[in-house]
Amino acid sequence: MLNKLILSSIIFASSIASVNAVQLPQKYVLPTSVAESVAKKAIAECNKVNVPISISVVNDQGRLLYFYRGEGTGSNTVHTSYRKAYTSATLKAPTSQLTLAVESKGLSQLGKMEDDILLLTGGLPLFYNNTLVGAIGLSGAPNPVIEEECGKKAIRYIFK
Repeated sequence: MLNKLILSSIIFASSIASVNAVQLPQKYVLPTSVAESVAKKAIAECNKVNVPISISVVNDQGRLLYFYRGEGTGSNTVHTSYRKAYTSATLKAPTSQLTLAVESKGLSQLGKMEDDILLLTGGLPLFYNNTLVGAIGLSGAPNPVIEEECGKKAIRYIFK
């Protein structure tokens, strides 16, 4: 009898705990190894067109996971690549689209939000299963459209 009572109490207590348990959403996290892979693929794509590039990859909160400075790139590319990645991650959009948004009515202050927001083409968000996991920022090409193309090719290859 005592064993049945103890077993009943345990079953009852565990059922209450499961009813009251908080269900937290699951979250995808961009591992550093994947950040490095996407960066290296973007570097390879830019190397195909002889463009030295600096690359930053950040997580969904804009925190740096991986950085590479290309040979012959200017010192400005270090912070610029980071700011492009940060902007794309925190605003959840390609920076090429955000440059157009500044010209839209009501969004002219977008570029003045905070110091790390940079509205220049070359930042791309990284999505996995329709969830933002990070962003990549590229800097150093003579034309930022080249940066964006290298980034897009890398993303398509890594996030098939």
